[in-house]
Amino acid sequence: MTFKSPLSVAGIILLSIAGSLCQLDVCGRAPLSNRTVGGENATAGAWPWQVSIHVSYMGMDTGHFCGGTLTNKDWVLSAAHCFQEFNASYFVMYFGRLNQSGSNLYETNRTASQIINHPNFNMSNFDNDIALVQLSSSVTFSDYIKPVCLAAAGSVFAGGTESWVTGWGTLQSNGK
Repeated sequence: MTFKSPLSVAGIILLSIAGSLCQLDVCGRAPLSNRTVGGENATAGAWPWQVSIHVSYMGMDTGHFCGGTLTNKDWVLSAAHCFQEFNASYFVMYFGRLNQSGSNLYETNRTASQIINHPNFNMSNFDNDIALVQLSSSVTFSDYIKPVCLAAAGSVFAGGTESWVTGWGTLQSNGK
């Protein structure tokens, strides 16, 4: 992902950061497990900021459509390419979700009230593929639902900094 216009990105991300600063006491903490996923199933509460985004169209839930990250009680950060085909009212965000099938004891959901795609998002090459989703109402934090901690402006991460990627994806590609 590349950002060609720092001022545009700053404007979009400021919306999310403003609400995140007052939540530093709860962000980025997964109290129930600190297990590294590495392509394995996670435990409930291991990644409490992970969001499963679904499309609900004409009363039918299409299932997991895209992933997102809870940045504060009102906003989810995701990829702009996820929001090109439907208006905000069709998107449902699931929080505290562990499985895509079956029951999820600690789950809650919210609809989207507004989607802000990066103004320079380019669908042909996915430049600036970032979006903010405003929730229809605030989520309540729990052991299973917490915001991620966002890096401060100007943060620099050295090569080799430990990082994680979470979400619901395929474990294999082309049979491998």
